[in-house]
Amino acid sequence: MIYFTNPGHVKGFEIDELLHGYMITFSESFLKQYVHEKILDEFPFLIAEVVPPNYPNLEIFQIFDGLGGQLLQEYQLNSAYKFKVIGSLTVVLLLKIKERFWKTYNPLTEAPTHSAIVLTFKRNLEAHFRDLLAGRCDRLFQVQDYTQAQHLHPSYFSTVIKRKTGKSVNSWIAEKTIAEAKALLARSPESVQEIAFRLGFKDAAHFSRFFKTHTKLSPFSFRQSLQS
Repeated sequence: MIYFTNPGHVKGFEIDELLHGYMITFSESFLKQYVHEKILDEFPFLIAEVVPPNYPNLEIFQIFDGLGGQLLQEYQLNSAYKFKVIGSLTVVLLLKIKERFWKTYNPLTEAPTHSAIVLTFKRNLEAHFRDLLAGRCDRLFQVQDYTQAQHLHPSYFSTVIKRKTGKSVNSWIAEKTIAEAKALLARSPESVQEIAFRLGFKDAAHFSRFFKTHTKLSPFSFRQSLQS
């Protein structure tokens, strides 16, 4: 059996009979330094949220079993090139996984509307803006806030959202902020400064710059355009 999981995901294993196997874990810093700086782009199947175990035939399994043995052997050596060799073997391992099991994997077609991470992010985004507008929160959440809410690694979380929705986390936050700002400017009698505070901005100037960057209009000009 060959099985892998993703950064930040905690798994439990119950082994009835131990025959032989390898459990391999890598830190993100190791993978970026010795494998690929953008490893999740190079091997997109690593962001799959549902990864069933794979049961290859004996011939295929022996390829991976041999790689596991080589990795362990290099790890136990004291060579000056130890981590470079392990990095190279890891590339071979990931390429073999990609070739045998995930050759045509595309994260955008992996039932993106049913992605648990994406759905939870969208719910958290909506809930946060409800809290902002109701006065239960006084600051605009950033990427790290949504990452921590799901107990995931920041780069993994950002990659999943980008690859499965086609938009970055920051884009989602910005679009939602502008949508709420436009609604308030259109229907609320509050001043621009009051609206800025309601949306979690510390001052009206920052809000005005943000709004103009995304709409090409200042909040005041936007209001005027509605009246005219």
